[in-house]
Amino acid sequence: MNKQFALFCAICLGLTGCASIPEQPPSPDMTAQVPEETIPTASFDPETLYSLLVAEIAGHRQRYDITLTNYLHQAEKTRDPGIAERATQVAVYLQSNKAALNAARIWHESAPDNIQAKHTLALELIKANQFIEAFVLLEDILNTNKTASFDFLAAHSKNISQNQRNEILVHYNRLLESYPKNPRLLAGKVILLDLNGRKDEALKTATLLHRYDPTPQNLIVKAKLEHQLGDSASAIRDLEQELEFNPDNQQARLLYAQILIDKKSLKQAQEQFATLVGESPNNDQMRLTLALLAMENKLFDEAKLQFTQLTHSRTHGSDAYFYLAQLAEREDKNDIALDHYRRVTQGSKLMQAQMRMGELLVAQGRLAEMHNLYEQSREQFRPEKKSFFLFEADLLSRNGYLDIALSLLNVALNEFKDDISVLYARAMTSEKRNDLESMERDLLKILSMEPDNAMVLNALGYTLADRTTRYEEALELITRAKALKPDDPAITDSLGWAHFRLGNFSQSIKLLEEALDKFPDHEVAAHLGEALWVTGEKERAQEVWKQGLRLKPDSQILKSVIERLNPELLK
Repeated sequence: MNKQFALFCAICLGLTGCASIPEQPPSPDMTAQVPEETIPTASFDPETLYSLLVAEIAGHRQRYDITLTNYLHQAEKTRDPGIAERATQVAVYLQSNKAALNAARIWHESAPDNIQAKHTLALELIKANQFIEAFVLLEDILNTNKTASFDFLAAHSKNISQNQRNEILVHYNRLLESYPKNPRLLAGKVILLDLNGRKDEALKTATLLHRYDPTPQNLIVKAKLEHQLGDSASAIRDLEQELEFNPDNQQARLLYAQILIDKKSLKQAQEQFATLVGESPNNDQMRLTLALLAMENKLFDEAKLQFTQLTHSRTHGSDAYFYLAQLAEREDKNDIALDHYRRVTQGSKLMQAQMRMGELLVAQGRLAEMHNLYEQSREQFRPEKKSFFLFEADLLSRNGYLDIALSLLNVALNEFKDDISVLYARAMTSEKRNDLESMERDLLKILSMEPDNAMVLNALGYTLADRTTRYEEALELITRAKALKPDDPAITDSLGWAHFRLGNFSQSIKLLEEALDKFPDHEVAAHLGEALWVTGEKERAQEVWKQGLRLKPDSQILKSVIERLNPELLK
């Protein structure tokens, strides 16, 4: 399955996240907005009353900063629970967490038996990562037979350490001894265990949670954990039963579809997304996933239909045009593909679209149009200007337009003076032009700025070993690169090749075998095969070359070595 598609689905459906993380505190009593002008009723001195009137007038004029400042000041001054409550409401509305915590403390201290004040303070303490103090308040609320947000506390622990979460778990386990069936406590424990990677325990707790509180959401929590632990069959069974009795449960259907994708049951997944899109036709994210599934299932007409409907989407329009362009390329309708790619103006597909446009134009010999395209892109997307220089130069170089590529990189270096990536690109272009002196000059300049740049040390060392007789210098450079990146198979291959050039055949074969084992590549196969052939191991050499040809049948590097040493192998 297309990795890009799988990753997109994982991101957009949230399967890889924690079992259940409430984003908002589940408190129906909390004010969602600043209420109508309501000055707390009490006997206040004239200064306080005036300050509160100013606060309410400022709130009516949407100057909530003045409203908050005045109410907070008067809450601290009077310690009046009504004023403190109002200050808390305004601070929560403005998402001023520090002020909300301060006001909630005053409210709770001035009205210690007020459950709403206690709950609000607990929520603000949770936001401030003061979990133990919050837990004590939630426990007090639970002991009065009220609902307490233990799941919200657990969800907000995701940014603390595992040890800290384990400390919080101790309190959950203690309280569960008294309230073994409390759904909020069990849900919180599931989240804490999941965040700490203790998924087996999390699933056991989620199973209990669903047994005691068989809600659709709790079933989804259980099914997610089953799937994450490899028991996809149980997850699918649970979700199918839920959908049979509750077909409108979109969360369950989304999870079911994602599991089907992970199980590579793409046709079934497409059916589920077709249902979801039918229920929510304005959900562009679901429609994009449906279109991608159709594309994966080779139902190209259906994919085209869905992508076309998405072209007007603000969030996914560029993605839709990108995939429509790919479908057009598949049909060899390159002019249509180019038109679609030009409409990709934002998002993660922008650079890919620009690259594909360049590829199509160069393939048609339309170099001037390609150059104009990247010139415009360099002006339109200025933060990516250097990248567009490098794209164009690489495209020209790969297609044999080496002199034009070199001229372009010279222009880029006038703007990005001594930029390492541009210098390196120019060095590689010079190497292709057989101008090894210019190549070496640019690579040495990079090394003067970054002496421990393993990629550059390896590039220079390999070229000296492969294209000159300066084998000792090559060996020294590549040895330095190897010390910096001992596990890099490309560097290991270069080192093996340098030893071959020096006649150290035993060491060479050992290194080249290591490189080919870690990185099966046609060029490494060419090197190892030649080393084996020269040392008399001709049958092994032929097997290695055959392996390389299977990896890349059109490899000119391999073919030139075989034609030189064993041309019969190619017949």
